[in-house]
Amino acid sequence: MELPILESLRWLHILSGSAALLAGPLAMLKQDGGRFHRRSGLVYFWSMLVIFITSMVLSLARENWFLFMVGLFSCYLVVTGYRALSLKMLHRGQKAERFDWVLLFLSSLATLGLFTSGAWFFLKEQNSFGIVPLVFGIVMGSGVRKDYRRFTVPPTEKNHWLIRHITSMMGGYIATVTAFLVQNVSTRPAFVAWLLPTLVITPLIVLTVRKIKKGKGKIALP
Repeated sequence: MELPILESLRWLHILSGSAALLAGPLAMLKQDGGRFHRRSGLVYFWSMLVIFITSMVLSLARENWFLFMVGLFSCYLVVTGYRALSLKMLHRGQKAERFDWVLLFLSSLATLGLFTSGAWFFLKEQNSFGIVPLVFGIVMGSGVRKDYRRFTVPPTEKNHWLIRHITSMMGGYIATVTAFLVQNVSTRPAFVAWLLPTLVITPLIVLTVRKIKKGKGKIALP
């Protein structure tokens, strides 16, 4: 039986997850930066942070290191998506702050952990579930690489911050839906529930980014 504090954290985790599941689509429906989008987006952002904090404590208490790294993965996506709003002027010489570099470093370590976990499942356990941490590692590694390039080489894409904001926030929503499915739906093989949200929502992210790029074009650099 779990300690009372852990049981309370579990319920807080569930309530925050429910709030994020509801607020996420509301923010996506109104991607105009208006009051409704900002308010629903803030509910989503803070709910995701609570999910991250509670998942960290619960995963450590249960010694579930894989869920710990998945928690870091979802937090990385949401925080980088939020930080993109403060890094709109990278193309004009704005520099990433220390917080951004620390987050990038920790995310690099988490990416390495996900790849190591995937390799362990495949090679040591002979378990096809290893595809899950490998896919998450590829996604996170790609984001880390892109962020490093944005921080060191001024981006030339117009509305680069908007693209990063949308892709990261929607990526974080994938993590939320994944957690819901894994906890409530049993699939055979098990990795189907883990990867199905990625397969369904990722094409929507790609289409949204293409629409932004097609309509906005390139930045006129000084």
